[in-house]
Amino acid sequence: MNCYVCSSYHIKLYKTIKIYRLFKCKSCGVIFLDRENLSSDLSRFYDQKYFDDYLYDLNYEVKQVKDTLRYYIDLLSYHYFKPDKILDVGAGIGLMVKAFRDLGFDADGVEVSSYACKVALENFELNLFNGTLLDYKTENKYDMIVFYHSFEHLENPLKILDKVKNLLCDGGLLWLSLPNVMSLDRFLNKENWNGWSLPYHLFHYSPSSIERLLRLQNFKEIKIMKGFLNPFRILIKREKQNSQVLVEKVSKFSILKEFIRMPATLVFSNQNMNVFAIK
Repeated sequence: MNCYVCSSYHIKLYKTIKIYRLFKCKSCGVIFLDRENLSSDLSRFYDQKYFDDYLYDLNYEVKQVKDTLRYYIDLLSYHYFKPDKILDVGAGIGLMVKAFRDLGFDADGVEVSSYACKVALENFELNLFNGTLLDYKTENKYDMIVFYHSFEHLENPLKILDKVKNLLCDGGLLWLSLPNVMSLDRFLNKENWNGWSLPYHLFHYSPSSIERLLRLQNFKEIKIMKGFLNPFRILIKREKQNSQVLVEKVSKFSILKEFIRMPATLVFSNQNMNVFAIK
């Protein structure tokens, strides 16, 4: 076996979690799932059951996503530029595409799940491309391509990044949001860390390994911002039987959310990474 990222044969068994074996490349540092026992058609994982495991109060979710995007668009405008034409890869049920469009951006989406594409069409009138990014054919060039917790799900990251470069305009921006395998939360929770999310997450990146991968693909002006997973989403998912009530309470008490955010950052320290890079 060799590394799926850099092709090195300097790999070792890193950890076994339940029936899944994880390997680490000694050359590039990426941790990846042994896929010998997995189906070659990974799209079968993303059926109705996968999406039904998450709470979607759609009006609440779109509002939250728009609030998040406003923050990041301001951030990108300061550090890079304000994009106009945007592609969301791994668009799910279309929340981010819908939010981008509501904010005035020209946004498209790619999603492998036929069920998720159906939900996006029925709820938001979005025609997402149903397939993989490698199958996506267009004459469009994008100012920004977003992988919001989808890049770690994808096979062949080198081919994916090659495709990204073909779709980005000159000087275009790549935005990856993904779990940080070197986070404090991962070390505290060990095998129970929710960032493992096996077998869905095929790759597990640290700040150094994702930066190395992007530099290998000649991306530049790389910035990595660390954050944490939203504890409210975790609470809502765990208390699904009372989810609607909890959503309403959480959405009303914005001051409470901000009060909890600071200590929560300490507990969930650096669990997520937002990675930005220029083609």
